[in-house]
Order: sequence, then structure tokens, then C-alpha cells
Amino acid sequence: MTLSSDNNHYNKAQFRKFLQIANQIIDILGEFGGNYDKKLNFSKLASLLKIPHSEIDDIIYLLLNFQEKVEKIFRNYYLKKKRENNQVYLIVERKEADNLNELNIPKMIEIGAFQLKLFNDIIYAFKFVKRGKGFDIVKNGSELLTKVKQLRNEHPYLFESRGNGVIYPSQFGLKLGELIISYNKSNKTLDRITFDNHLIEVKDNK
Repeated sequence: MTLSSDNNHYNKAQFRKFLQIANQIIDILGEFGGNYDKKLNFSKLASLLKIPHSEIDDIIYLLLNFQEKVEKIFRNYYLKKKRENNQVYLIVERKEADNLNELNIPKMIEIGAFQLKLFNDIIYAFKFVKRGKGFDIVKNGSELLTKVKQLRNEHPYLFESRGNGVIYPSQFGLKLGELIISYNKSNKTLDRITFDNHLIEVKDNK
């Protein structure tokens, strides 16, 4: 009986350790937000987290397997925890309409020069200030959040919602934002470009 109890204690400790490491890895993967050209040295990370070399492939398989399920099964849905009758459930809810806007991006996009500068500020803040964390548009009083809500209303496909009032640049929006930043760094004027099979025209009077 004592041996069984000790084993149970050992397994709980091991499981807690696994959860701690898994959460650390997930948090580190969040650094890819706005930095998609970077590489994560997983071998070095495993060494820092004291993960045995023999378990690296198993952990990567777990991450990639989850990613595949998210992309294929939960593309238009998200998982949510729910308590009911003292039981804990995982349920799925359909994403808000904003999440599906990338399916309805206009082929011809007109955006004002001021809006383009505004979006550049938002993407810069997302990448370098918030470091990939979303914008909580439920909160009031922030000039940046006011800009986000304003631009989202006029160009909804540039953003996506992940629930709880938090929005992020959409995949299309993030690519466009990175292109804007690139143009600004090289002092090029962005006035008319073809991007991801969409024609974008910048209007001074918008």
C-alpha cells in the first residue's frame, strides 16, 4: 500500500512537471507572433528545460499533432471550458464572424494613407510592444485601442477575433503590416501594389 501511494505521489509530481514544461514551451512558441522569419532552436530549448534528448521528437509530435487538429477540425471553432453539475467539459463554439473575414477579403482594396499609417502603428505595437499579445477592445481609454476599433470597423478583414473581446491582426493583415514596415524602412512610397492576389490602392483623401 505504501509503495502504491509513493508511486501515485511520484506520478503526480511528474505530471505537474510535464504541465509546467508544456506551458513554458507554449509561451515560447508565442514569440513567433509577428516574428515568423525566426527559428526556434528546440534542441537548445530542451537542454534549458532539462528535457531528455530521447523525448524531443515525442514533444514535437505532440505539438504538430495538436496544430493539425486545430487547422483541420477547429479552423472555424475554438475550444472552451465549461462547468456543469460539478463536471468539467470541453466544448466548442463557432468563432465570431470576424475570424472568417479572411474568406471575404475584397480583390480590390482602397485604403487611405492615414489608415495605412494607423495600421503600421498597430502592427508595430503588436510585434514590438505587445510581443504578439492581442488587443483587448473591451477596455476603454487607450488611444491605441481606439485606433484598432476604428480601423477594424472600416477594414474588418485586417483583424480576427479569438473571443473575450480580444482581437489580433489576421494572417492577411499581419502580412500586409510587415510589408508596410518593410516599405517604411526602405523609404519607399506604397501607393499601388498587388499583394496575395489582391490589388491595394492607397488614397490620400481616405
